Amino acid sequence: MIDLSKIVDALLERLEQVRIERPSAGTKYRLMGIALDIGELTQQMKDEVLEKVSREIVLDADADIDYGEMSQHILTKELEENAVQDEIRVQQGVVNQALAALSDMMDKIATQLTRHRHDEEYAKLYETEYRRYMTSSAARRSRQTFEEWRDNECGGHPSREDIEDYRLEKVLQMFSKGVFDSQVEHIQRARRYPGELDFDLPGDQTKISKTVFHHYAALRRIVDFKDGSLVVNPASAGRHFYVNRHNENAKAHRNAFLKYMHKVDMAQQELRNLAARAESARLEEAEEVLNLFAPAKHLKRLLQEEWFAVLTTDDKRYNGAWAECFVDALMASAWGEQIARDWAVKDKRLTLKCMIVGMLKDAGVLRGSYSQIAKLLNMDGENADTLAKYLGLGKKQAYADWITEYTNPALSD
Repeated sequence: MIDLSKIVDALLERLEQVRIERPSAGTKYRLMGIALDIGELTQQMKDEVLEKVSREIVLDADADIDYGEMSQHILTKELEENAVQDEIRVQQGVVNQALAALSDMMDKIATQLTRHRHDEEYAKLYETEYRRYMTSSAARRSRQTFEEWRDNECGGHPSREDIEDYRLEKVLQMFSKGVFDSQVEHIQRARRYPGELDFDLPGDQTKISKTVFHHYAALRRIVDFKDGSLVVNPASAGRHFYVNRHNENAKAHRNAFLKYMHKVDMAQQELRNLAARAESARLEEAEEVLNLFAPAKHLKRLLQEEWFAVLTTDDKRYNGAWAECFVDALMASAWGEQIARDWAVKDKRLTLKCMIVGMLKDAGVLRGSYSQIAKLLNMDGENADTLAKYLGLGKKQAYADWITEYTNPALSD
């Protein structure tokens, strides 16, 4: 967004200089220039601000300016059309018309900024901020430090207790950053959420205002607790971001929320991995009739991980529900038994998963190169170069055409 406050102040300062100067041969031209510049700014505001805030929620649209207040202030700067010379008096009128148009544009923007918004708009705002964070160096550092904790402190295999302690630690660190300080001030009685996070564990909570339960109550207004995991509600989080955008350190608090919820989600993914390994062990002992179910279960879990949402080319179409249907259809196809036979050989499982991901990339479901995709995958501690090689093998498989036709049905017509 353009830095409107400085531009408007500069224009009004020029206008004030003309107002107090003694009329001269150049006054008319200075007024003409100011009127043209005001008109240009009005058009720029229409194109770059009004059009944008009319379509979507923009966090920094009014970061440095109060449009309603400025609209009224501009009207107070109108010139008295009292010059002796006709040419100057005409230009005074032109400037006043330009000021009125600029004031009207400011008022329209102020109206759009206070309009009623739907949950879908707030959800889109959150998703935009989430994607911005996930492609930032902060997200990469968070992944690196998490992997170092998992590998160095837990030997690559954290227990449920390790993971739950890590999650609790990151939630408390989020609170200590002041993310919910302004909300906590207005919470008189904090609701308790038994069976979720165990805040009775010993720990230093001296850096937060009120109690940890007040902060957790504020967090739970924008985050749900489902199947043992804290899950961000996009609409509620987007609304929280927008409503609190003018708070002190609002941007830092948004980034802290995204960073610590990212760490929480990585920990929760480890919990899901534990459950998946337990399920895998159970499946390996199951009867032969369940052989098709085992690879399907693991493929579905693979496509539910964080990297899939980050890399999908169309997050409205290729979402979790689509992934479920895709795997079910693949295993029900003529190639399902071959995939199940390959899965039965433990040494082939990593390659099989990579090839299917690679085929989804080839079919246009995922964006990025094999190397870029491999860097986001977390498979058995294998290095990215090896994973990228396995991804590229997918196009050589007999069922590659089936996957292309499934993801792009128009090509088979």
